[in-house]
Amino acid sequence: MSEPPRTDLDFLPEALVEEMLRSQKEMIEQIECAMKEMSTTKNKLRDKLLEIGRLKNVSEFVKVKSYPTTCGVDGTYSIIKQLSIDSVALAAFAVEGLIPPRESRFWEKPHHLLKVFPVVHSPKTIDLCRHLMFSFELELATKAPHRVVFLDGSLTSQLIALGQGLATLDEGEIAPPKALSDLVEQRLEKSLEDYLTVLTSPRVDRMFVGVPKYTSRTEIISELLKGDLNMPILSQCDDKGLLSIILEPGDVVGPIELQKPQGPWHISGISSIRRSQFIKLKDDVARALDDLYVLYFKPTEMHPALRIEINGSVVGNERKLSILLEALFDQTAIPGVFEPYPLYIADMFVKHIHGGLSELREAALSDLGRTKGIDVSDFYLSLHDYRTESGFE
Repeated sequence: MSEPPRTDLDFLPEALVEEMLRSQKEMIEQIECAMKEMSTTKNKLRDKLLEIGRLKNVSEFVKVKSYPTTCGVDGTYSIIKQLSIDSVALAAFAVEGLIPPRESRFWEKPHHLLKVFPVVHSPKTIDLCRHLMFSFELELATKAPHRVVFLDGSLTSQLIALGQGLATLDEGEIAPPKALSDLVEQRLEKSLEDYLTVLTSPRVDRMFVGVPKYTSRTEIISELLKGDLNMPILSQCDDKGLLSIILEPGDVVGPIELQKPQGPWHISGISSIRRSQFIKLKDDVARALDDLYVLYFKPTEMHPALRIEINGSVVGNERKLSILLEALFDQTAIPGVFEPYPLYIADMFVKHIHGGLSELREAALSDLGRTKGIDVSDFYLSLHDYRTESGFE
């Protein structure tokens, strides 16, 4: 009879495991207290949202079915830190949503982008990788011929990542990895143009939508706190956590203006002389970020409240809002999938990129036995990996 597989806890000292268990119990008790407090104030909070005109039902928006086509876009990066040189992988996927009864379109293939590089060790690699990951996502999103294009994460995440990548090119005495920095420079204009397209949704037959899984923003709670509510629980949670509990199936909250930073929106690294031709694009992006809105939608009892970030052109168009909410409702029809279906599938793809590349690397290394003129032991040693960093947002 085979032994049961060992778990992570089997490798830890017993006293440490006991302390971890005590800490977990304390944390769960704290969450239980917060949930009880929220449950007692649930109806009061719903009444307040109704009073200030922020709570509606999806049926107030979707009056005529249009069966919009959809797709979801997600990306990832993986940095394998090896003894002699690092391996970097960048990938983005676009995945179609559940197909409506009728549609006709042409979608240029492939529906993914992938780059794999050997790069020198550098502390700048991760910022360049995040920049390029979002650049790939934006390119696929703008190519998709679908009515509603879902992007994984906030529409402001790209601003931060693009800026950090550009700033990395100009900082300090350490030169960034050339393969990555060259690609950033080559794609810069297209990255900014694609980002502007996503932020503005200029075509009447297509809209771009940010769907972050995690957020700490509090636009709705800030509205509630402006009134006469005196509930300590409001200062202990964010919008998504609160609304996931108090909303009922079909509830829509918003749209409301997305929280703005204390200063103006800013992309780092574009002010240098050699990139002065992109100043206008940068300013256009900043203006578009000032016109972003957010709404929350709870499709079913088993779903969290979905945070949806959209452009002002969608907010001001009842037909577009109807199409958006219909698409969200249609793409959240599968039990246990807590985000729009095409984003869920794209997310599954990106999470398997690192493992897949590692397996393929082992297969490629197995051919070294037939290679002459190389010390195989040295080669294997130089490719020994110590750590892997990866990310997707």
